[in-house]
Amino acid sequence: MKKYLFIVISILLLAGCGLNKQETTKNIFLIPEGFEGSIFVFYNMPNEPALKKEKGYTVIPIKEKTLDTLKDTDISQYGVHFTSTKDMIYGIVNDQYYYVDEKGKRKEINEQCISLGSNGGFTGKKGEDIKYSVIQVTTSSCGPSFKENGRNDFNAQVNEVGKYYLNKLGINNKNAAEG
Repeated sequence: MKKYLFIVISILLLAGCGLNKQETTKNIFLIPEGFEGSIFVFYNMPNEPALKKEKGYTVIPIKEKTLDTLKDTDISQYGVHFTSTKDMIYGIVNDQYYYVDEKGKRKEINEQCISLGSNGGFTGKKGEDIKYSVIQVTTSSCGPSFKENGRNDFNAQVNEVGKYYLNKLGINNKNAAEG
């Protein structure tokens, strides 16, 4: 009887451990060398390429762009990537961040130089469910405060770039949701 009880308890413990396994994000962000500012990744965008995989990680190559409405400020440059991949992976953040030079050489970015922003979504022109995520990266403000809160000027940048894309994609602000 003790043998059977031991087997039942062992099975329950193993099953419980399997149920508690949490998803991890496992993204690799490839960011232009020296970039500082906000980065947007838009998912489920029609006619854009799907994200590629590298050793079990999803690779997100960031392009640097300039927002004309911020052209005379220190926050006119932002990063963006559009993908047809339906949605981001949610869970414990296990991402890697690299600066990439013009030759493709990667240099890891210190985690104190990354601030995780918001996730959200909205309905596109054709009824598609577009998701987005935002992060901030810095070279000059690294530390626990930046990691936790980002920078106020980058937060203002997020608002302006967000408005730009809502307008560009023909989205009514009332349809946007932030998480």
